[in-house]
Amino acid sequence: MNRWMKTAVVLTVTGMCICGVAVSGAEAKEQWRPGTQAYSFNRFTFYEAVAKTKSVGLSYIEAYPGQKLSQEDGDARLDHNMSAALRLQVKQMLAEQGIKLVNYGVVGLPNNEEECRKVFNFARDMGIETIVSEPPEDAIGLIDRLCQEYKIGVAIHNHPEPSHYWNPDTVMKVCEGRSKWIGACADTGHWSRSGIDPVEAVKKLGRAGRIRSLHFKDLNEFGNKGAHDVIWGTGKSKVGAVLAELAWQKFDGVFSIEYEYNWDNSVPEIAGCVDWFNRTASDLAVSKWEYLFDGKNLGAWDGEPQLWSVKDGFIRGETTPENPARGNTFLVYRGGAFGDFHLNLKFRIHSGNSGVQYRSKEFAQRRISGYQAEVENNPGTVGFLYDEGGRAWLVNVGDLMVIDGAGEKVVRGRVNDQKQLVEAGYYKDKDWNEYDIICQGNHLQHFLNGYQTMELIDNDRLTAPGDPQDRKGASQKGLLALQLHAGPPMIVDFKDIRVKRLCSAYGDAQLIFNGKDLDGWATSAGSGKANLWTAGRAKVASGDAKQLEQIEGDGELINLSPKHGESRDIYSTAKFSDCRIELEVMVPQGSNSGIYAMGEYEVQVLDSYGKMRMGSGDMGAIYGGFSPPVNASKKPGQWQQYVIEFRAPRFDADGNKTQNAEFVKVELNGCLLHKNLVMPQQTPGGLTGKESPVGPLMFQGNHGPVAYRNIIVKPLLN
Repeated sequence: MNRWMKTAVVLTVTGMCICGVAVSGAEAKEQWRPGTQAYSFNRFTFYEAVAKTKSVGLSYIEAYPGQKLSQEDGDARLDHNMSAALRLQVKQMLAEQGIKLVNYGVVGLPNNEEECRKVFNFARDMGIETIVSEPPEDAIGLIDRLCQEYKIGVAIHNHPEPSHYWNPDTVMKVCEGRSKWIGACADTGHWSRSGIDPVEAVKKLGRAGRIRSLHFKDLNEFGNKGAHDVIWGTGKSKVGAVLAELAWQKFDGVFSIEYEYNWDNSVPEIAGCVDWFNRTASDLAVSKWEYLFDGKNLGAWDGEPQLWSVKDGFIRGETTPENPARGNTFLVYRGGAFGDFHLNLKFRIHSGNSGVQYRSKEFAQRRISGYQAEVENNPGTVGFLYDEGGRAWLVNVGDLMVIDGAGEKVVRGRVNDQKQLVEAGYYKDKDWNEYDIICQGNHLQHFLNGYQTMELIDNDRLTAPGDPQDRKGASQKGLLALQLHAGPPMIVDFKDIRVKRLCSAYGDAQLIFNGKDLDGWATSAGSGKANLWTAGRAKVASGDAKQLEQIEGDGELINLSPKHGESRDIYSTAKFSDCRIELEVMVPQGSNSGIYAMGEYEVQVLDSYGKMRMGSGDMGAIYGGFSPPVNASKKPGQWQQYVIEFRAPRFDADGNKTQNAEFVKVELNGCLLHKNLVMPQQTPGGLTGKESPVGPLMFQGNHGPVAYRNIIVKPLLN
């Protein structure tokens, strides 16, 4: 064991993987985390339940024991007796889908330590936070001890009367004197069936700090055991008052949607529950999302009344031969301007051309200029970035572009292959599509239905905010608007428009690899035989899965080393201090590299796909010291995304270190692996073997073939 490993300090527990989709910026974790209970889809496989969960925009799922695993795995069932190989398969599927398995139950926990440990070991292996159970009272002492040992909670579930825990008083009784790890899984639907007021039950348990999670429901009747689920907010279970009480309690946790009705086609109703929940959480100021359209009237949106209206809960823009658009016209949001933000909305275009304006200016009444996310029925084009009334066409679908201070536009890389996006069905023709637009400083990103469509680092001159006619340049704050394009009659619809304001955690983005050559990079002469790094485009070699081969194209930093020791480490000539590193990496089968923050602190890069037990030398490890809590690796040959936030060590005027370096966080493929990890010294194999207040970004090149792309560094402001 390395000396630094023995003395390193973890400020927060790193034993839990928090997964999410890649559509994220500097966004704080939501206080309330809605997900599904897989029992909602008990007529389907667990894999199908995960897909349905993702389809309604959720990132969390609660599994139950006994569900058929998948169509391809025969009679295999998801439960705590699964083989290690199947567990790994499930974990990798969840990571690829961006879904976190957060709870497990309802499962038996008998007064038998050996049997209970089977469940707890499974929960630990799968990264589960809470086990949901209805244990016998004489097992609570044993269970509490195991909870504290494993740092995994147990939530006591209530089925309707006459089940043992149907009355919340019984749950309160068994929780008395127990640790914080023991609490309730509050099933509001079963309380309603038993004639118990859900609001009063939540007050009793929640104000005592004993609610760990919820099976949240709204029923069509109160006090009737035959009542069935309905879309939240339309039934008799006082769901609005329950959420208000939980907001008052500052509850922080998981809401599992257990929808036990319309079993074969419940997704549309579950989607309605999600929409109601998100809006209610926003109204209660629990969510960071702010809704800009209430589905009832235009409110703060201003446009030509003969062209814009509200219909069936969405905004409709429509031109006809009798009511044409006289030039491009816009529905302008008058509720304020936005700078750094995450905008999320859904659109459906029947014909014509439209767009979503952001950070824009109004240069004449309802005439808008500025960034525009393209909306049209044309796969391969929808999702690109246009500059309305300014610099015109900017970033094509699939491209990463940098605009320099003189306004020159250069494509420096790819975020996706345009042809592959079209083949994958990234756009749904004449159907509802979901846009995510993220802006932070000079860094802009578009996502369509979860697929990234473009990325821009805009270093052009900033236009004057107070001059509406100054339109050819970058903007870091401005209006939101929706477009109706001049031309033939057209119809476009928008709904579920919400925005999350982002904190200014980072400075402007810098793309430190130009995609064309090795300008700005140097190699470490003593680290290998020769410099085998080049700029271009790579794929796994057709005749050897352990090698890379160069193909036509550019945008990637490629090490074509055939084996260990043949090539050298490469580092940026630019140096950094506190920073956020965003990049993508690809390794072929069995290959190895490393990402060295400041040239000295290594985050491991290795083909670890399929590995069941992760060590301190596997993908996502802080090399030689801290293992990743889960295997978040993708298959060799696939691009994998790292986000690393790093705080440099501090030194006094005499050069004495006064504060250790720190990995603020390390994410791999949307999975949080390490957080607030203090580093008392550098890891092995660095550029100089010494700590300093600034240093370059270095990639290990003497351990085999590897490729990197879209290498972005942002200074950490806090």
